[in-house]
Amino acid sequence: MSTAPFLLFSAALLCPSFSTAQPAAGFAQAQLSGWWAESYNTDQTCDPQNLRVRHTISPEGRRLVIQFDRKWKTDLGEMDRIEATIMSSTERSLTIRYDGESRTKRNGQPVEWELSMVAPGVYRWRETEWPAGTVNTVVGIRCAN
Repeated sequence: MSTAPFLLFSAALLCPSFSTAQPAAGFAQAQLSGWWAESYNTDQTCDPQNLRVRHTISPEGRRLVIQFDRKWKTDLGEMDRIEATIMSSTERSLTIRYDGESRTKRNGQPVEWELSMVAPGVYRWRETEWPAGTVNTVVGIRCAN
């Protein structure tokens, strides 16, 4: 009996390049093109004083990079960009897990977030364990291409 299947399985458990994440199949990167801002008040979302972000999906569709237009303090620390693994996707949503995520779900696993396109140039965030239809109060608005 060959040990190759066992070695491949072991590598998948230990090596970060092997992942259960699914590529962003079906999700068109163009939906997230341009510079975006997030706000609780959509009337002032694109105000020049608000943080702007740019979303980039890696060529293989397994990673999301969110680039900030300046250093920004997040729950994960102060940074000018944040990266995440794309866990799954649909035509209108990405489910991601941020690198270095320390917040956990009830089962002890790191929190995952769903970014859903609710209209052209508008997205909402929700934690995947929240009840269906529940989103946070932040709205993402495309400000410029």
